[in-house]
Amino acid sequence: MHPKLHLSPNKNWCNDPVGFIYYQGQYHLFYQYFPYGCTWGTMHWYHAVSKDLVHWQNLGIALYPSKYYDANGCFSGSSIEVDGKMYIYYTSVKYLQPNPENIHKTLNDAFEASQSMLISEDGIHFDNINQKRLIIPAFKENEIGHPTHTRDPKVWFYNGKYYMVIVSKYFDEHNHGQGQLLFYTSDDAINWSYQNNYRGVQLGDMWECPDIFTVNQQQLLIMSPERTETHGYPSHTRITTCYFNHENCTMSQLGELRFLDYGRDLYAPQTTLDQDGNRIFVGWMRMPVKDQGDWRGLFTMPRIIEYHDNHIYTDVHPNIKNQFIVDTQQFDYQKPTMIHVCLKHGDSINIGGYVLTYQDCLLANRENVFIDCDEDVDLICQTPPIDYCELDIYIDQYIIETYVNHGYYVLSHIVYHLDNTIQCNCKYEIKTVK
Repeated sequence: MHPKLHLSPNKNWCNDPVGFIYYQGQYHLFYQYFPYGCTWGTMHWYHAVSKDLVHWQNLGIALYPSKYYDANGCFSGSSIEVDGKMYIYYTSVKYLQPNPENIHKTLNDAFEASQSMLISEDGIHFDNINQKRLIIPAFKENEIGHPTHTRDPKVWFYNGKYYMVIVSKYFDEHNHGQGQLLFYTSDDAINWSYQNNYRGVQLGDMWECPDIFTVNQQQLLIMSPERTETHGYPSHTRITTCYFNHENCTMSQLGELRFLDYGRDLYAPQTTLDQDGNRIFVGWMRMPVKDQGDWRGLFTMPRIIEYHDNHIYTDVHPNIKNQFIVDTQQFDYQKPTMIHVCLKHGDSINIGGYVLTYQDCLLANRENVFIDCDEDVDLICQTPPIDYCELDIYIDQYIIETYVNHGYYVLSHIVYHLDNTIQCNCKYEIKTVK
């Protein structure tokens, strides 16, 4: 059974949200997709649309391998509107040592990554034969970036010019892999010139899915560093304040690189502007096991990013909040549900086996609603310390999103086999959708 308010593939595997854009009266959200099973493989772009961020329609595959340079995958990227057309940017992948036992995998991590684009006249039709072009060829050794680990172009328009940020890897004097951001500019969104890089922090060895934007006059950076943890998922998404100089494409990090979501299942989010000009994002929720049928992977509800009082807030989008208008006393985890509760120090709420406890921080325990799997997944997570604990908890089949103090922090988890009980020693309210 699919969740009701969280986009998921009809079948097969999905991962990163890509190409997120409000275009010609609709939200277009593409996502990385493997059409042949519930495991990662040759990446395609699947296309979903929505008029309200609530009701999504899966339309089908938009981008697929069709050129020599993208023969083994159309990896993550972004979309912008140029002269009424949709310009799509993505990382094109060509295997150098194909696996003879599985054409969807490469041996020894041997592939080359270049950056490509496709122009769609209407955001509905995608000519993979005639409208693709290579815009940044794969690097050679010792060039600007890594020939294999360079990807995830995010493009934006500012003051008459187009900008692109790409993540890449370099090796320091000790031959340790480090992450870096590469900055490009263009006058026409087609021909791109390298400008500068940013290597200002050592965190993991690759900073996937970078995103630079401004909220309330404060520039922010989201990225997903790989291999930063020794337990649980090794890669997590971070957010920080920053300063990016558009004149010379230099960047400085100003704030702490904190977790975007403290449940640590969320990864590789992408932002866009909604129809009212709010900065919003959707993230991929990693599902380590396939327990729900012939599909795997889903996406968070859209969240609004706000910045005030020197803090980054990520609260659920009002379009989602406004769906929960039916008061009820009966909890059914298979129906979208929102629970509002204020916990005092030492209080807890048990939602079908998923336990939230307030002890200076918010502690989440999913040990009883998870399935043994080969991956090392965090079963107990916590936020940083908080002064009070007001929670809006959204449950939708396989996912629980907990918004702490109106998005001051968020903690989201994939769960399996909830039951329809709630145990709590304080007052709470339950709302569901029509």
